[in-house]
Amino acid sequence: MKNLLKYLKPFLLPILLLIVVTYGQVQAELALPGYMSDIVDTGIQYQGVEDNALIAISESTFNKLQLFINEDDLDIIKDNYLLIESNDQEYIDQYPILSEQDVYVLNTINKDTIDEISSAMTKPLVYVSSLSNEKMLEGMNMTEDQIIMMIQNDQARENYITQIDSMLSSFSEDNLSSMSKVLVNQEYINIGIDTDARQSNYIYQVGLIMLLIALGSAVFAILRTLISSIVATKLARNLRKQIFEKIESFSNYEFSKFSTASLITRTTNDIQQVQQVTTMLLRMALYAPLMGVLAVLKVANYGSMLWIIGLIVLIILLFMIVMMVVAVPKFKMIQTLVDNLNRVMRERLSNNLVVRAFNTQLLEENNFDKVNIDTKKLNIFVNRIQALMMPFLMFIMNASTVLIIWVGANQIDAGVLEIGELMAFIQYVMQVLFSFMFLAVIFIMVPRLIISINRISEVLNTEVSIKDSDNTLEIPKDNQVLEFKNVSFRYPNANENVLTDISFTASPGESIAIVGSTGSGKSTLLNLIPRFFEASEGSITISNINIKDVKMSDLRDHIGYIPQKSNLFKGTIESNLKYANEDISIEEMNKAIDTAQAREFIDSKELGINELVSQGGSNFSGGQKQRLSIARALCKDAPIYIFDDSLSALDFKTATKLSNELNKLIIEKNATVFTVAQRVSSIMNSDKIIVLEEGKIVGIGKHDELMESCKVYQEIAFSQLSKGELAHE
Repeated sequence: MKNLLKYLKPFLLPILLLIVVTYGQVQAELALPGYMSDIVDTGIQYQGVEDNALIAISESTFNKLQLFINEDDLDIIKDNYLLIESNDQEYIDQYPILSEQDVYVLNTINKDTIDEISSAMTKPLVYVSSLSNEKMLEGMNMTEDQIIMMIQNDQARENYITQIDSMLSSFSEDNLSSMSKVLVNQEYINIGIDTDARQSNYIYQVGLIMLLIALGSAVFAILRTLISSIVATKLARNLRKQIFEKIESFSNYEFSKFSTASLITRTTNDIQQVQQVTTMLLRMALYAPLMGVLAVLKVANYGSMLWIIGLIVLIILLFMIVMMVVAVPKFKMIQTLVDNLNRVMRERLSNNLVVRAFNTQLLEENNFDKVNIDTKKLNIFVNRIQALMMPFLMFIMNASTVLIIWVGANQIDAGVLEIGELMAFIQYVMQVLFSFMFLAVIFIMVPRLIISINRISEVLNTEVSIKDSDNTLEIPKDNQVLEFKNVSFRYPNANENVLTDISFTASPGESIAIVGSTGSGKSTLLNLIPRFFEASEGSITISNINIKDVKMSDLRDHIGYIPQKSNLFKGTIESNLKYANEDISIEEMNKAIDTAQAREFIDSKELGINELVSQGGSNFSGGQKQRLSIARALCKDAPIYIFDDSLSALDFKTATKLSNELNKLIIEKNATVFTVAQRVSSIMNSDKIIVLEEGKIVGIGKHDELMESCKVYQEIAFSQLSKGELAHE
């Protein structure tokens, strides 16, 4: 995760915005159950009565309430109620009882004051209702008026209140508040207020608020998805770019550490995993914990049922731990198997002709099946684990709902809980459970993310063995003498040198040929010049400047390179030639084509240089690809050209013509040309021939000199040509 956070640093601002949006969505979603509870309890059960502070009280009821309200509370009530006298035409439609008696109307909107009045009226409303309770009157054998007369006396009133309180001793504060709301609604009916309209208005008002909150939640959810998708997509883009640039800087040694199949998997499959999981993380890793914590805080208000949440969370945590222990080791194996699958597939496709030539299709199918079946089995196992998770969590959710309803029903029956509160509690618990479900999904996906991001970081954090020095020098445009000074080379971790004590000088206008038996180090020697490999000992200089002190891009700008294996890019012949020099003129391009002996087959194509080139140049023969590779290198106006056994795919006649044209080019451009060749006939006219044997120079000079002094060269020459053919004029 540390690596992922490092790569997410450029997206700090969008992530902060995502946190704000997520918080907004969580708050919106957690507000809805509370409003739903209000609609059920206040809107439906209490017909829109929100508290016990009556908006209007008839004079008769007000007089009765005064008997049971202490002086301090009574002062507050009197200060905040306005007396409307009977037959006041301005209010009579609103309060029809004005035709019979005065009405006291609440004239404050201060919430604290309203809460204070509501609290002061809760019990007095119950006491007043008892005055007209038939059972109560029958038990006391008194009329309502007689009781009112009796309780005018302070001692009698206290005795009466004590008697009522003993009857209400089993009632909680919530029970008393609920009872008072019913009495408030009854008072409104007595006054003549349209309680049905009041109830409808309350439900519509709260419903509209819920609708707006739901709309806001939807907007936040869309923004959250959009931001997380943009961040994850840009992260994947950046990682692909960084990996590609890093791979481009690799030397052959770094390539030997990572197989091509593995690098492809890391650039595609691993980054895709990072993108997908990062999207989920940004969407859920912020949302789920925030929702869980805030929902638990909401649930904490229902202390009598809080133990249910603790039990459910404990079960889910135990399940997640088991899942992690079982699944994580398997996730580590998946990417390795994908690497193997890519490797086998790539090898078989690349060597398709060889497979068919040796009629080993069945063997290769079996090899592929083995890797494919191993991958299938592991993925099935992992998918089964993931498939098990959702049914289990759904079972926990449903079982939790049943348990909550069973416990809640008993508490509703005991008057401890309201129906709306139970419904809200269920929704809050579902929010908590969904949060843990999301976390469970995250915990299953995070191991794959960690494995993929570590594989990507392994590439990005690889120290490149060949890189520019801190203080680079420029190669002078004159005096392009290239010199090997006691150069030795061995592959990293190898015990023996591939090249040992190589020393020679190559001047502008010289053609240098390198010959030797297979494995003598010819190509390796040439690969040291553009720094595809780094010399282990000694130095290579151009104009007396060590190539290690030259910027690699500048060094390679001085070199036209034709590899041993011809590689063309998908596009056209022209685009492949311009790959070396985008600004080359048509005349220069035609000259390179003519020198490379590619004119004949290019002109035979229907579209000429605009002929399409398939991937890898598969629609051209080996010789044609070789000549196009040579033409591409010649399009680059470089002082040094390297031909790494690039004439081997050409017939003798074409190779001879090409060699003659190259000699003319050397003279014209005053260039240095290095050629690795198998045919002695193609290098007999070289200015200098270097003969290698087991990584050492055993002969250096011109053809005639070597024919007299170098036994190795003589053996190579006589194995190919007769004495007459070897005669050099």
